[in-house]
Amino acid sequence: MDVKPIELKNGLRSGVMRLAPSKSHAHRVLIAEFLAGRFGALAENPVDCDDIAATKRCLRTLADAVPPPVLGRGVSKPSVSEPRPRAGGGTKLDVGESGTTRRLLGPVVAALGVTPEWIMRGRLASRPQIDYADLKPGVQELPGDVSSQFVSGLLFALPILKGDSEIRLTTPLASRGYVNMTLDVLKAYGIVIEETDAGFKVPGNQKYVAPADGPQIEGDWSGAAFILALAALGNDVTMSAADRASLKADSLQPDKAIEGMLEKLAVTAPVVESDDGTVVLDVDACPDIFPILTVVAACRNGVTRFTGTRRLKIKESDRTAAMADVLGCLGVACDVGENEFVVKGTGRLGGAVGETHRGTEPLPTYADHRIAMSIAVAATRASAPVSLDNTVCAAKSFPTFFEDFETLALRA
Repeated sequence: MDVKPIELKNGLRSGVMRLAPSKSHAHRVLIAEFLAGRFGALAENPVDCDDIAATKRCLRTLADAVPPPVLGRGVSKPSVSEPRPRAGGGTKLDVGESGTTRRLLGPVVAALGVTPEWIMRGRLASRPQIDYADLKPGVQELPGDVSSQFVSGLLFALPILKGDSEIRLTTPLASRGYVNMTLDVLKAYGIVIEETDAGFKVPGNQKYVAPADGPQIEGDWSGAAFILALAALGNDVTMSAADRASLKADSLQPDKAIEGMLEKLAVTAPVVESDDGTVVLDVDACPDIFPILTVVAACRNGVTRFTGTRRLKIKESDRTAAMADVLGCLGVACDVGENEFVVKGTGRLGGAVGETHRGTEPLPTYADHRIAMSIAVAATRASAPVSLDNTVCAAKSFPTFFEDFETLALRA
């Protein structure tokens, strides 16, 4: 993989950028399509981001390794509730660096009777995982504050078991919006879930039924966050009308919060939320937009305090440490706490070439897609060109980002 450093000219831009489909929504719809025995959406597509390509790749492998759990269209296939020999011996599932793929599919493959060899890359193997050598009906206890993806994975898997199950959360559920998205997809595919005070009750012996109008995947609010941040920082950058329409106003994607948070971080007239003028933003429910929000915060003249940052340490990088380093290189001081991150914005950014950085080394992206794209947005407000060490990593979620960014015109 070519990861040669590139240098981005500083200055405001104008132009149009494309928007990718929602990664978080697509993972869930693709798994539901597979469990409904409909495989058309699993075909390779050159515009897929790396994480979605990983989910499709794994589901195609599973389609060959185990009979689908319900009737496919016009083709009689065994139900998962029917007795069958344990499947999947020697099955290898290459999830790449996709934590969502690994966590959502972990209990699903166990419910299907598959014990795969997981192939993981980057930091993924060191990030929290739950292995299910065997998944049986009954009570499943797990913490809710490590990753909501563990809960979502069980919600996909438990309905196809032969008996009833219950999910009991031992700690409060974090990133609840992602579980809501899972529940919404399950409902669309005919799966019934009952919420309880302690978690969820999941009847067994259910069958996924694909909706007649085919898979419907929303536009990506996570990716849109970078385009919207560019506009908030004074760039004349937009997306097409069709892409803007794909961002549903009633979307359950937690990163839809970017709209309200950018309003609070308005660079010219910030809305204050504390007596000393500090803007306070809680990113516990939407951690993926933290990096780009810190860039916007750095461009306002004032202090911004982000709360709910604890889980950012176990993402593709330690994003609190990474953004403290990146913003420090751009001349902005940050304080990193156990569950908060403070940006001391001065209204300007330095450049990442020359004395404001470590000699002439490029800015580190930590091979993290959201860090890399945040640095590109920062370049539009920097006082000098910005060099960064890796743009290829953006393909994890937004494969056209840097291609489109480089077509934007520098404004005079």
